[in-house]
Amino acid sequence: MTRSGIESEAAKRLLDGIHNEDLKRILARCLDGSISPSVTLMQMLIETEDAAAVRAAIDDITRRAASLSRSGDSLLRDRVDDLTQLVVENERGCERIAAMLRTDMDSPARAPSVEEGIAFCERLFDWSVQQSEEASVALYSLGNPELLERATKEIVAQLERWGIVSRDRTVLDIGCGIGRLEVELASRVGQVHGVDVSTQMINAALKRCAPLTNVHLLKVTGRNLAEFTDELFDAAIAVDTFPYINQSGAPLVEQYFSEVARVLKPGGDFVILNFSYSENEDEDEVSVRDHAQRHGFDVLTSAERPFVLWDGLAFVLRKRLN
Repeated sequence: MTRSGIESEAAKRLLDGIHNEDLKRILARCLDGSISPSVTLMQMLIETEDAAAVRAAIDDITRRAASLSRSGDSLLRDRVDDLTQLVVENERGCERIAAMLRTDMDSPARAPSVEEGIAFCERLFDWSVQQSEEASVALYSLGNPELLERATKEIVAQLERWGIVSRDRTVLDIGCGIGRLEVELASRVGQVHGVDVSTQMINAALKRCAPLTNVHLLKVTGRNLAEFTDELFDAAIAVDTFPYINQSGAPLVEQYFSEVARVLKPGGDFVILNFSYSENEDEDEVSVRDHAQRHGFDVLTSAERPFVLWDGLAFVLRKRLN
């Protein structure tokens, strides 16, 4: 049996006591290294809306991991240990997120109209930021400021590797939330403009970014980018924003591609991290490529998952020069 085969058999033994097939599927992806422990906990909480059930499932595989005896099983034990430590250290955060998920604020698959979709997003984020600033922008942070900071730094480091971030660039952050990216970007870019439909999100961002003179934050309608002139920005980023634009309707997606093309300089970059919350990556890739073609973008990076802490699906587009 190959090394991967042995690991697979050991993982199956660890999961024998998990009877919820969805939880078993999520945990299997964690054990094979496909998703991080924090994303694992987030997905388990979304599935169950029950922090105690999540803890029980993890306790079960922790007990079983103690019986792994092969020297080659150390990687699996390490992954279980990381997951166990995370759930223990963030027990209250998990309980808070489960409580948030049990409310009637869950996002619909598709809003009846663009206006209703935008209004829902505004209500959702006004409410969620008051429950937990960190969880409101990234459930996988488990409401933990340190986890959110690490994940944010990882995103910004990737933006630097893509060449999106430099001191001479002016950047637009669509759906800036609490300003977590602005804090990291401020020392790396010339100017950063963050926009959001949520008043409470912008208020939180204003507090975080108060000392940063090159950060500009604005509450917007969510319908367009009418506040900005043509060819103003060198780059635009949308981190976990397009899933909500998508849920508000196809016309709004079309509008945002058109608007980003308008406000970007020729050769400007457009980064989308998560286009939808669909599990169909191929469908997302086709849709992004289709919109890119219609609105004058070349696709540089398509449907990649470059992050360790987060499972965001990345697209990098560049506005054509002609």
